[in-house]
Amino acid sequence: MSNEYETFARDPQRLLSGREVVLTLRDLTPGRRKYRGVNVRAVVSRPPRSGEPRLWIRSVVGNRDPQPCSVRIVEELPEAFTAVPYSDFFQAMERAERR
Repeated sequence: MSNEYETFARDPQRLLSGREVVLTLRDLTPGRRKYRGVNVRAVVSRPPRSGEPRLWIRSVVGNRDPQPCSVRIVEELPEAFTAVPYSDFFQAMERAERR
């Protein structure tokens, strides 16, 4: 497991709701696996909790929120979401959350 991740979010407040959400995390650990993406069901906390990996939230255009969070991964999800080709990625993640 990585020590640091980042994710892109259309609505960062939805991630900070305290409930499980579906995210695509990008590993920031230096080395061969840097920038590896993984789909997960997780709980995001702000302020960061000790013992949990750090999470940086970026807007859809890449602006990084200056305040870090932490992420507790509940479940790793399949590499691809079921969706119509060229459909909205964030909508596919929301549908995966309801399952």
